Amino acid sequence: MANTIITKNSITASAVPTSGQLVQGELAVNVTDKRLFTENSAGTVVEVGTNPSTIAVVGNATVGGTLGVTGLATLASSTLTANPTLSGGTANGVTYLNGSKVLTSGSALTFDGTNLGIGTSSPGAKLDLSNGALRLSSFYQVQWFSGATQLGSILADSGSNITFQTGSSNTERARITSSGSLLVGAASLPSASVKGSAFLGDANQGRLYVSADNTGARDLAYWINPNGVVGTITTTGSATAYNTSSDYRLKNTITPMTGALAKVAALKPVTYKWNADGSNGEGFIAHELAEIVSGCVTGEKDAVDADGNPRYQGIDTSFLVATLTAAIQEQQALITSLTARITALEGN
Repeated sequence: MANTIITKNSITASAVPTSGQLVQGELAVNVTDKRLFTENSAGTVVEVGTNPSTIAVVGNATVGGTLGVTGLATLASSTLTANPTLSGGTANGVTYLNGSKVLTSGSALTFDGTNLGIGTSSPGAKLDLSNGALRLSSFYQVQWFSGATQLGSILADSGSNITFQTGSSNTERARITSSGSLLVGAASLPSASVKGSAFLGDANQGRLYVSADNTGARDLAYWINPNGVVGTITTTGSATAYNTSSDYRLKNTITPMTGALAKVAALKPVTYKWNADGSNGEGFIAHELAEIVSGCVTGEKDAVDADGNPRYQGIDTSFLVATLTAAIQEQQALITSLTARITALEGN
């Protein structure tokens, strides 16, 4: 290889040397356009950096200005001492190799220095996934940490169950089974030996399971409103009680019930058939019962919702017990009085 590079210069703008003006090994410089030319092995004049398919630099190359590459540039080992700039692409777009292995950027993947966006050019969180799905393969777990301390995780196992875990020991607290059941505090459906709660995922019906840890009295359900607990479901060793709050500390102006026998006489028990299936029934008509013992009935007669659909009334006949008890007492008082009178008459 020659130790001397022969150059030829031109100050004419846009001037390009011909093959007759160059021989292989010589360089032609257009100092006005700042363009460099040479002749390849086929005798064709090419512009260095534009037409060649490959330019090899042996050793170090320093570019103090702008390096424009419109062809292929291969860097076997490189160090950038300043931030490179792409002339194309999207602002905040993350650069990547596309299907043709070309470095590019777009709005599908953006990073603004703080937030990473996938499918959005304006990420609003550390990771902002828009109009897409997050897919996990092999190890299907999402974990939450505070520093180095694990707070909890969600795990999808090979049996298509999803478990919810807390703490650094991954203690399971709940799971959704592959059949659609929701288990809380249990890894299988609650039973006499498995404690916890579950909503059964069944194609035909929903079902609630609740299991206590022993046969003593256990409140398995609480009904609460702004006034506090207003009802419970309690189990013992062999029975279940459906309780309405009735503690004396919740009441005032307590007086004996009167007129109960007259109320019972006014009740209108009926027999009927259900519209849904034609089956027989017996009981009361809600609005008729409400006129006598209003506490037994919920809802209003002929009520409808905002769409015009019926909002049916309901009855809880357990609220008749106090009235029936008082009526029996009044009736017994009458019987006792009449018996005394009959005895007195017979004694005469």
